[in-house]
Amino acid sequence: MRKSGLLFLGLLLAPHAAQAQGAAPALSGVREIVIDPASFSDTKSADSCNLSREKIANALVFAFKAVNLPVTLAADAKPLSLGVARINLAPEISTYADENLDCVSWISLSARNKVNAVVPPVSTLRSVTVVYWRQDSRVISGVSVHDQRVTDTIQKMATQFAQQYQIDQPPEIK
Repeated sequence: MRKSGLLFLGLLLAPHAAQAQGAAPALSGVREIVIDPASFSDTKSADSCNLSREKIANALVFAFKAVNLPVTLAADAKPLSLGVARINLAPEISTYADENLDCVSWISLSARNKVNAVVPPVSTLRSVTVVYWRQDSRVISGVSVHDQRVTDTIQKMATQFAQQYQIDQPPEIK
């Protein structure tokens, strides 16, 4: 009976022991955020619904500049500096346009990067994508307003990312 009590106590305290090891928040220490060009799963539907990579990029830049985040567009990004943590912010949009001039877009915005890591159970170096933050949304509207609804949604997602980014930064040492 005593062993089972200790086992229960161990299981009860296990999450706290893992927290005590001190894992950093996902976006802690990130100093560069590169905005990748929007990826459209169906460019014909995206065009039919008036969506463009430029509109998406502008919406993201606008949202981030308002809160002074260290962002740059992928086309303007400088080479990676040694010792500077960088992530890529990747907007992905899957759009469907029907014959009634209605548009449906599934939007994903993720902060990620590619790293080489050993992932058990095989001790071979692999190229993996690490996702630090992600949010998904859906927009349904008529074609005449779809681009604005999508950019509004992207800006809301960007604002939520910016809030998480700021929460995750370590306090400044004075």
